Amino acid sequence: MRSSPFIADWRAGPVSADGFRAHLRLDDESLFRGHYPGAPILPGVFLIEALAQAASTFLCGNTQLKEIVSCRFQSPFFPGDVVSARFRIGDAKPGGTLVEVTASGRGPAAELTMLVGAAPNSDLGSGQAAAAWSWDLASARALDAGFVERALPHRPPALLVDSALVLAQPGTRSRLVGYKEITASEPCYDGGEAADGYPASLIVESFCQCCGLLRAATGKAGEARDGAKVPVVAKLASVRWLGEVVPGQRLDHHVELVVRTGEGAVFTGQTLVAGQVVLDVARVVAALASPTRS
Repeated sequence: MRSSPFIADWRAGPVSADGFRAHLRLDDESLFRGHYPGAPILPGVFLIEALAQAASTFLCGNTQLKEIVSCRFQSPFFPGDVVSARFRIGDAKPGGTLVEVTASGRGPAAELTMLVGAAPNSDLGSGQAAAAWSWDLASARALDAGFVERALPHRPPALLVDSALVLAQPGTRSRLVGYKEITASEPCYDGGEAADGYPASLIVESFCQCCGLLRAATGKAGEARDGAKVPVVAKLASVRWLGEVVPGQRLDHHVELVVRTGEGAVFTGQTLVAGQVVLDVARVVAALASPTRS
């Protein structure tokens, strides 16, 4: 089974023929730790994690998030905010149950369609074989921990990238391979079993941070990160988990920059562990924003 980075304390609301409503107060400061210092906002993947937990409880447990079909983030959540969510439960299918969610806080916050299904009997060996990207090592540029710290505002425990290589070659899309070692000392294993699978939401967060690194590494020469703005994920599409990850393994994020539009960018890619795909990402749309309380 997968571990969870936190357990969301949802309060049940009205139940209808096709779904239910629920509320969650964000008063656990650990949800915001390191994201971002001085201007904390809830990681978008934590919102998805919390919504998936509520759907799993409604469906009598033993289910887990299998795919983010689509997600659009409209506004952030701050410490102390209340998430009000409406869940529409679709028909059960062999691959799982489709759940549509609208979440609001100070205003409309997110629209999510996800697929949840039965947890696999085994946590290991479910990944799909994939051909590793090939590149010219002579042209690869290493991004060390210092660059990661300068390029991203995330700080531990929210910082989930160790190092990366940028693969920029004429006539091809810019690519990056980012690395994250999974250890038994990860905060998500505090008080739990270190043999459990690494949380799906944190794999996606680590991937998205690599998107931010690729954007920073391929910007204009001398371009500095605007301290008044932070990188945010605006949209996700067809994000599928294909295998489990446990301590002692390493996430290899293969990220490709599809298009860059002003302060926004679109990415695609995969995450591999020992040559097997454990996460397939069709689209991440990222942007820079200045989140402020209203």
